Amino acid sequence: MLERKYGPKKAIDDLIKETSEAFGVPPEVICSRSRQRKHSAARAAFIYLAVEETGYSAADVARVLGIKRMSVHEAVVRGRTLWAEHIVDGLEQ
Repeated sequence: MLERKYGPKKAIDDLIKETSEAFGVPPEVICSRSRQRKHSAARAAFIYLAVEETGYSAADVARVLGIKRMSVHEAVVRGRTLWAEHIVDGLEQ
C-alpha cells in the first residue's frame, strides 16, 4: 500500500481512462455532473482510486472534478465499495 500511495503517481487522465474503460462509460462522464447511477458509480470509483490508491489529495481531485473537498471524502467511502464490487462482478463474467 505504501508503494502505491507514495510511489510515482499515475496521471489523473490515465486514472480517468482506466475507470471509464472498467465501467464502460465515456471518460468525459467522470468529470461531468451527471447523476445517472452508472456515471456517479464510475466517478466515485475514480475518486477512490485517485485518493486512496494513488495518493492524490482530496483538494486536487476536487479541483479536477469541480466539486467540494468534502464531497470527495464522501465519495471515497462509496467508491471503495463500488470498485470492489465492480472488480468481483468483472471476474465472475
